[in-house]
Amino acid sequence: MDELIFEAQARSEYGRKASKAYRTQGLLPANIYGLGKENLTVTIDTKEFTRAFMSGQRIVTLNTEGGQEKGVVKEVQYDGLGDEVIHVDFTRIDIHQKITLEVALEIIGTVAAGVLEVPLKEVKVESLPAGFPSSIPVNITELKIGDVIRVEDLEAPEGCSFKDEPGTLVLQISAPVELEEEVAAEEGAEADGQDEPEVVGKPKEEDSEEAAEESGE
Repeated sequence: MDELIFEAQARSEYGRKASKAYRTQGLLPANIYGLGKENLTVTIDTKEFTRAFMSGQRIVTLNTEGGQEKGVVKEVQYDGLGDEVIHVDFTRIDIHQKITLEVALEIIGTVAAGVLEVPLKEVKVESLPAGFPSSIPVNITELKIGDVIRVEDLEAPEGCSFKDEPGTLVLQISAPVELEEEVAAEEGAEADGQDEPEVVGKPKEEDSEEAAEESGE
């Protein structure tokens, strides 16, 4: 991931009223904590953070009055509608120690046939802070109906490893619903034709006609 730097200004006022006033000014209340250091309460630019967070950025550098702080997004709070970020917590990290973060999958290409299903949107990646990818690419161009990709099939970036179970399903290519229904209908029709019982003792059509002629009917 590219280094993401925020200018963090110390907060002097607290509470709902103060937080609302900060947000009115385009500032996002934030906390910085961890590594045995003093907790810091700051504000950062709301638009800058939202844009970076939505693009998958998680590791940041915060310029504070006391110097630079390396951190990772720990928790993000939204308003009641879930649309606007109203608070964020950062936890400090040691650039020399590996950490684990969830990284988004990046689907590349399209499939020629079938329906793409992606039950896993992110994978857990362990790496040194400086080596984290912004996303994990997954090329689906050559996939066909029935193919699946699991975590063990993904290619980990250099210096990274996946922490999810190797057999965890990432994505699969399923047959379209119409095709599945058509196949099921054909199989059902074949089964009906094979399993139709013969009625014992029922006269054949020709035998019935002959019997009618002999009896004068």
